[in-house]
Amino acid sequence: MFLVDEAYTSQTCPCYQRRKEVRTRNYVCLCGYEEHWDIHGARNILAKELYGKMCHILE
Repeated sequence: MFLVDEAYTSQTCPCYQRRKEVRTRNYVCLCGYEEHWDIHGARNILAKELYGKMCHILE
């Protein structure tokens, strides 16, 4: 088991590292990336563990 800081994982674009407040259930970035905020946050947490940073993970 690993501990990963979850701060801002649901607010940060994995493509451009842009952070914005999420006010709806979907995170939408200006770059076109869109994902449900829970899935988006979980993928960013996984990326931080696997790669040491938030980055886009393919399905």
